[in-house]
Amino acid sequence: MPCIIPRNPSGPSWWPSPEHRTNRLCSKGMKPLLALCLLFFLSLSVTAQSLPEYRWTSRVLVLFAPDLDDPLFLKQRALLADASEELRERDVVVLMATPQGDHENTGLFMPESSSEYFYDYFGAEPYQLELALVGLDGSEKFRAKNQVTPVSVLLRLIDSMPLRARELRRGYGNKTSINAKDPTPDIPDGRKH
Repeated sequence: MPCIIPRNPSGPSWWPSPEHRTNRLCSKGMKPLLALCLLFFLSLSVTAQSLPEYRWTSRVLVLFAPDLDDPLFLKQRALLADASEELRERDVVVLMATPQGDHENTGLFMPESSSEYFYDYFGAEPYQLELALVGLDGSEKFRAKNQVTPVSVLLRLIDSMPLRARELRRGYGNKTSINAKDPTPDIPDGRKH
């Protein structure tokens, strides 16, 4: 259906009427976009209800923040933000939690129910900075308390894990790492044995 802009007697001839603007928002072309935006914003508020959701798909780095103004938290968060590309290459999901699920409306922190789950699961102290790294297999690989952990320590640890070594051999997520060829030969039909 062609877009016809009717004249609006209360404004310039090129300005669409209020009815036309409303109809354009409800047109077929805008509904998928509206649904996509709604889905995106809903996904921000339902961050990870439990750790098993990430098993075999992502490594999880949980940052327990005592307070948003805590200097250690601010420094650790900045270091993680600066290394976001390296963390993404290694399939690391960074989750942040506060003791009572405060600040969940920012989209950066887990909601209260998820915060409670992670605090209980890891036995994290409510009012100190803690960082926990969970591997693809769901087991805890590293824990730091009341200190800023350099991202290089986390990256070296992840790169030393057997599953990461296999990813590197197969060429997954190795933009900044060794690009070794998978030693498994190709079968003529394209499969590997």
